[in-house]
Amino acid sequence: MPGDSTFVLTGLQLVIMGDVEADAPDGSIGFTRNSYRKESKEVAVVSEAMPPVTSNKFTREKRSELLMTICLKYPFWNEFRILDFLNKHGISMTMEELKGLRRECGIDSREDVCLELMRLYFNKEIKLDKKQVQFIERLNPAFRDREFLAARPGDLLVYECIFFRKLNKMFYLHFVFDLFNGYAFGKVSRRCSGEIGLKLLQEKIVPFYRKRGYKVRAILHSIKSTREHWEAEESSIRGSVLAMSIEWLDPKHEFGIIQRFKQDFLDDFFKDAETLDVSLLMIQPAFDRRMIKYNSACPFHQRRNLLGYLDDLESTDRRPLEVNCN
Repeated sequence: MPGDSTFVLTGLQLVIMGDVEADAPDGSIGFTRNSYRKESKEVAVVSEAMPPVTSNKFTREKRSELLMTICLKYPFWNEFRILDFLNKHGISMTMEELKGLRRECGIDSREDVCLELMRLYFNKEIKLDKKQVQFIERLNPAFRDREFLAARPGDLLVYECIFFRKLNKMFYLHFVFDLFNGYAFGKVSRRCSGEIGLKLLQEKIVPFYRKRGYKVRAILHSIKSTREHWEAEESSIRGSVLAMSIEWLDPKHEFGIIQRFKQDFLDDFFKDAETLDVSLLMIQPAFDRRMIKYNSACPFHQRRNLLGYLDDLESTDRRPLEVNCN
């Protein structure tokens, strides 16, 4: 048997272990022997830091500290995994007691753990490991874009051509998003050509920024827009963009903020359009009206909270992007 063969987990084991990442060489869900040994060593470090159960020092406060450490270090662990770990180390606790302790610690949900990890990261109190990053990005795709920082409106605009299949038809939304203030612009088209996005930039976006005293400085081309035809027209589009004194960047990055905006805004919009049987011709003016309402939620010159670390993330009462102004 190979030294790094994969353990295949049963459904019951998955429930007990909690979420796991697809780290296996074939992309399947499972643990390799090496990753299993690595996690076992890390767990041993946490175990060694625990005082004896009989010690008077192991107060409720110490239990809270231990639980916080476990939840932040192993965010994919669910209650079954945590409870099993505690019981194996002589800390007797029922499921209800564990849930109560999590509530006291303010981490009674996965979203709470995610928010705490982001708070610690942005306050430079911790350095995230691979699993912690994976956990945050799974709940909040926008966290993938944390390295793309804009200092003012127009500094960094993301362009992505988004495919939709609605109204029993296929069409594209050429979408541009400002990474500073969250302002968004879009053009609905039956064509996926980048020339549509270029025209949107030239005729609408650049004049919009110029009127407000700002310059569009750079366009980030999302990797999601890269299609078979793109190489043939990219040179021409890049040349046209550079001619406007705008930098054209191709970071080979799939922008999570676009994914999140799609989930928060675009999916519902096009679903409503399909329900109301809005014609393809009328989608664009309806979309423009919705975008005006979205953009006006925050002042143009003000930074908008786009990474979501003040949000409730995936909870049902989560505040959408349009009201997250700093």
